[in-house]
Amino acid sequence: MLPIDWIKLELRRRITRSILDPRTRSRIRAKRERKRKAQNRPHQVYYLHQVDDPYSHLCCQVLDQLEQSYDIELIPLVVGAPPVSSTPEVAMLKDHCIKDASMIAPYYGLHFETNKTRIQPENIKIAQAILLTTKQESFAKIAQEVGEALWGNDLDRLKALQKNKAMISNEEIFKRISENNRKQKQLGHYFGGIFAYEGECYWNIDRLPFLEERLITLGANKFNRPSILERTPSTDKLQPIISGMTLEVIFSARSPYSYLALPQLIEFRKKFPVKIVYRPILPMVMRGMTINKEKQLYIVHDCKRVAEKKGIPFGNIADPLGKAVERCYSLFQHVQENGKEEEYFNTFLKAVWAEGQHGYLTKTLKNIVEKIGLNWKEAKTKLDNNEWHQIIEKNRQVLYAQGKWGVPTMILKNQNEETVLSVWGQDRIWLIEEEIHKMNS
Repeated sequence: MLPIDWIKLELRRRITRSILDPRTRSRIRAKRERKRKAQNRPHQVYYLHQVDDPYSHLCCQVLDQLEQSYDIELIPLVVGAPPVSSTPEVAMLKDHCIKDASMIAPYYGLHFETNKTRIQPENIKIAQAILLTTKQESFAKIAQEVGEALWGNDLDRLKALQKNKAMISNEEIFKRISENNRKQKQLGHYFGGIFAYEGECYWNIDRLPFLEERLITLGANKFNRPSILERTPSTDKLQPIISGMTLEVIFSARSPYSYLALPQLIEFRKKFPVKIVYRPILPMVMRGMTINKEKQLYIVHDCKRVAEKKGIPFGNIADPLGKAVERCYSLFQHVQENGKEEEYFNTFLKAVWAEGQHGYLTKTLKNIVEKIGLNWKEAKTKLDNNEWHQIIEKNRQVLYAQGKWGVPTMILKNQNEETVLSVWGQDRIWLIEEEIHKMNS
């Protein structure tokens, strides 16, 4: 690698480390709070609602409770579909969101049921028109009713809701959605189901507790309780667990969410008699996909707060894109043959995502191999081979066969090697645990 490449990587590492430094975040938050008070503004929380987004339908069910629990002004904005630069596989994303929202809703006492995989464009327009003409104080109630009609394919109910609203043209709908999309980008995100408060975004009900923690710190809570959302286990967890299950983990060395998943999966393995099989794939960018600036920034900031919450080191990042990923994967077969793949990937990902080590350097790889107890001379003979490409491609095909494209994706299989659950994201490890308990109850 040319010296100038190292300089660019190192400069990026230092800038990112400074941005993610908790002291930087504290200074920015304090500055924003001083400005808010000086302008005599209330705590204004923007809520971005996409009518055909399952996560938005979950979020709108907690809006009233959020306003009742915190001294905030909730400002809803109806937004359109996310840009292509943030959604490489649009059809897969829609299918995934429907399945995921259906699975997690009952655990939070929320409702999402549908037999629809696609909503007709004309019905989306009707839903947008209704909500664009809905007053702020009644938005939560109407948004929930609109969502139920949309996902229930109840066109009569949708038209009945429209009767009580002022009529607006398709041109006006397009204009106002476009304005809200620009505001969405300004706020720093690209999806619906987003809460935005003073420079930070919180996606879906998964991140709502982080917003609540911030509001509580500012003294904006009306009641002394930690969160309006509590996840309720569905089964008795004292039942013995049947052995023979397998969890296939499809991940990328360049995915910070994969890195956050690994320490949790190590703890998961200690609790459950489940065999974990690790399947690395190429990062999205190395598979020809693009990621916009808003998504890049949101991901690293989101990973930082999740890492802090879970006690996982994160933030001193030496981006492993390219050569680092390739050299890491070239040793995969060797470490797998020695039964060390979990330790290897956990150590490598920690090195590049938390310790600022450049993963393409031979000395970095040598330190990692020796740290996990393998002989470097033996490992070095496998370094930079091309045999790994076929394995990685096979893993990608396994991923797409599950209707997923992103990582980490986890596939739980029973004793007969039948898939019983497939989830995407480190946020869903708890759902795997719930499924195991259900299988054994």
